[in-house]
Amino acid sequence: MSQKLIVEGLEPFSGRHCETTALKRALDYHGLSLSEEMLLGLGGGIGFIYWYMKMMPAPFVGGRFGKGADFVTNICRRIGAEVTIMETASARKGYEELKVILSTGEPVVVYGDMAYLPYFAIPEVAHFGGHVFTVFGLDEAGDRVHIYDRSRKPVTVTIADLARARGSKFPPFPPKHRLLKIKYPAKLDNLETGIKESIRECCQGMLAPPITNLGLSGMKKWAKLVTKWPEQFTGMNLLGALMNGFIYIETGGTGGSAFRPMYARFLEEASEITRQPALNEVAALMRQSALVWSQIASGLMPDSRPALKRMRELMVEKNRLFEEQGQDALATMNKINEDTDSLMRQAVADLAEKPPEFLSGVQQSILKCHSLEQRAFQTLSSVNS
Repeated sequence: MSQKLIVEGLEPFSGRHCETTALKRALDYHGLSLSEEMLLGLGGGIGFIYWYMKMMPAPFVGGRFGKGADFVTNICRRIGAEVTIMETASARKGYEELKVILSTGEPVVVYGDMAYLPYFAIPEVAHFGGHVFTVFGLDEAGDRVHIYDRSRKPVTVTIADLARARGSKFPPFPPKHRLLKIKYPAKLDNLETGIKESIRECCQGMLAPPITNLGLSGMKKWAKLVTKWPEQFTGMNLLGALMNGFIYIETGGTGGSAFRPMYARFLEEASEITRQPALNEVAALMRQSALVWSQIASGLMPDSRPALKRMRELMVEKNRLFEEQGQDALATMNKINEDTDSLMRQAVADLAEKPPEFLSGVQQSILKCHSLEQRAFQTLSSVNS
């Protein structure tokens, strides 16, 4: 028998980061109000990773702390919630687990591959299986899954679309039908202990990472490698490295500037809760760093290359449309895709004719950002010791 399971009462808002957006929706539903910035900080805050494997067309550049579901596990633990992460290779089992939670009247935090979620209007080759969203309804007879993502308005996909997104096997983050089973606290206790613990964790990750691809050492490694991209990548892959770098910093659910403005706001909130005014000084440094991160992003698609500049502008506009209108903007977003495809061909030809000398400027911006963040994290570590 077909089932219809709809959870009513979720509050609409535009989110900045997918995981903090999904968790905030679930927490708000239970009357547990925390800002996205506080959730980001409690998860470990910001970080850095430069990751490339030969099977990947372009490197991944990440600015948030934590790997996989550790981020949300940390948040839940630090606010007094209990979380179980369900993963399975079975699409049927993953679907049934989803229905069980919906049938109890709970929205479900789910992982999936963005390329298989049509409301994003992104190319199917742009796989990212670490995306997180909230499923709040299922209508089997109507073949509709009701979702809240980062957009203010809810969106829908078919049941088959959801299965493809949840079952994607593409690297570097195959979702494995993952969802969260959360036992919520009756109320939020004092967050001071969790805040201090998360700041220590963030400092450790940036100042003393386990491998050189991470943290401040990873930023220096990226600075060394970025000018070598034209030797390592050619054609569409080189363009992809430039585009992905911009997206990972500015428009890919980071709140802009690689999460740095969000972390600055977390530190300001944390300063009041922990009665540590010095955290505001670090927040100010983080805002300076955020400005440089945006310089890095725009430097990857600079004004000096008209096709890259216009593509950058279109990506910003597309992201704005999605956040404000969701699925209602799909036709416009698809038109932006068509315009972008035409510009991509121009950009590839331009990069082949005239190598990207602008990457030396990007390198200098990365090193400037590294210097600022080294100072910020050394200060933060001493304040929070």
